[in-house]
Amino acid sequence: MEIRRKNKDRIIGVLVGKIETKEVKSKRFVFPEGISREEKTNMVEQWWDDYLFHLRFAVRDPDTLNELLGNSLDQNTMSILYKAKKQGIPFFVNPYYLSLLNVDVPEELADKDLAIRYYVIYSKQLVDEFGHIVAWEKEDIVEPGKPNAAGWILPTRHNVHRRYPEVGIMIPDTMGRACAGLCASCQRMYDFQRGNLNFNLDKLRPDERWDAKLALIMKYWEEDTMLRDILITGGDALMSADKSIEKILDAVYDMAERKRNKNRELPDDQKVAEILRVRLGTRLPAYLPQRITENLAGILARFKEKASRIGIRQFVVQTHFQSPMEVTPDARLGISRLAAAGWTVTNQLVFTAAASRRGHTAKLRKVLNDVGVLPYYTFSVKGYMENTFKFATNARAAQEQMEEKVLGHIPSDFRRRIRGFPEEAEQMVENINQLRQVAGIPFLATDRNVLNLPGVGKSMTYRVIGITRNGRRILEFDHDHTRSHSPIIEKIGKFVIIESKSIAAYLDQLEDMGENKKAYESIWGYSIGETEPRMSIYEYPEFDYQLTSQISNFEA
Repeated sequence: MEIRRKNKDRIIGVLVGKIETKEVKSKRFVFPEGISREEKTNMVEQWWDDYLFHLRFAVRDPDTLNELLGNSLDQNTMSILYKAKKQGIPFFVNPYYLSLLNVDVPEELADKDLAIRYYVIYSKQLVDEFGHIVAWEKEDIVEPGKPNAAGWILPTRHNVHRRYPEVGIMIPDTMGRACAGLCASCQRMYDFQRGNLNFNLDKLRPDERWDAKLALIMKYWEEDTMLRDILITGGDALMSADKSIEKILDAVYDMAERKRNKNRELPDDQKVAEILRVRLGTRLPAYLPQRITENLAGILARFKEKASRIGIRQFVVQTHFQSPMEVTPDARLGISRLAAAGWTVTNQLVFTAAASRRGHTAKLRKVLNDVGVLPYYTFSVKGYMENTFKFATNARAAQEQMEEKVLGHIPSDFRRRIRGFPEEAEQMVENINQLRQVAGIPFLATDRNVLNLPGVGKSMTYRVIGITRNGRRILEFDHDHTRSHSPIIEKIGKFVIIESKSIAAYLDQLEDMGENKKAYESIWGYSIGETEPRMSIYEYPEFDYQLTSQISNFEA
């Protein structure tokens, strides 16, 4: 906290100067004439708690990034960042998140922030590949009037993604298409190549066409026979203004209520799935926790209260903490507000090379549990050569699953108890602590280690079927047999990928980070993997009626 305080003071000092010289202009954040430097500093200190301040003064170029980091970036790093800017890769890092990076610290702390630093600093491999990146998830490519790669017919081209029968993903035409920072491993890098979504926030405000699209999406979901889980994401769901979030949630409520009422008139075996779960996908609890205001929490609490009365049972904020170093007092406050609103907070970790070091994920799970967050997924890095630097081999993911996550294995006797946790979100910290104590485990290993595969879904069921001349493993993946899939899965079959890095190269990279290779020796034996079953806490509640077998909105 002391290191972060110094970082914050340094960043505020730089920003005061930029506001004084009008290098960055803002109608909202401006100094009155004639006040002293100390008074200006105090004003910026107060603005620091306003998330809009961080969005307005987010870093958009390498020189400002280096300046806010105390000119600590070396010449080689700056050369890569200059090339990134020339190539057209956007920069967008908010001041709060920059304050989490270590600058001018004792030598033993110098590399302890790599898991988050590498989210801000672009790699040479990413910069070299930019312009040639393709969409990793084939479902992202949608042609008007044609089903997506998973066989689903969609109501609009850019607003709905779908892979599984039960889940519908919505990307609204609001500020929710943006983020509070650009992650270096962002899956939308392929889209940035075309100049789309380049963090021009003023152009992302909803226009009159959005209301019509929103109504169309709700009609699509209302008539769907299998949908029971809606994930509102982006971008980032919480980047939308409070008014926009409230409008979307109200539309979901009205749709779910109409669907439930119509269902009452249908006989058993013709009834459709009703909405059981609503999720918000956001990185803001880690990236910019100031966004989780009391007003936002109030909107979420009111929605939860009324939606519970029409059968929606689970309310989830799905976030992304990459490191225990992101769990700050600000983040803790934001999470507590979400929990008090009745929303369960779950975490999706991206298993980058820096985050894959021994003990990192175990520590993260424990720290997240301490503040009431449940691990949900540990994702292997997807994409191809552009993410070579960040990639940790799937053998390491399987090794972590078997050798480290096992410390948090929840005995079967307690599985039924945790199933009710989402419906008691307000008591999440107490429930987690009690279960850890009774079960005698340091954390709850409620997440699954998986890779998000193109067209097949999330899986860690693989076997090595070959190896390239430079040692990269060739893996054959099967889909996750523990959950339902689009019927098209029968035609797709298994999926083969060539990893972008050999195990030897991965271990060399860990050694460069200060790791001892011998601590990872067993990695060579993980030539097969198996997807873990979904934890009971994430299962859908059962319907008290017989569901239709008809699948709507699907075309093989």
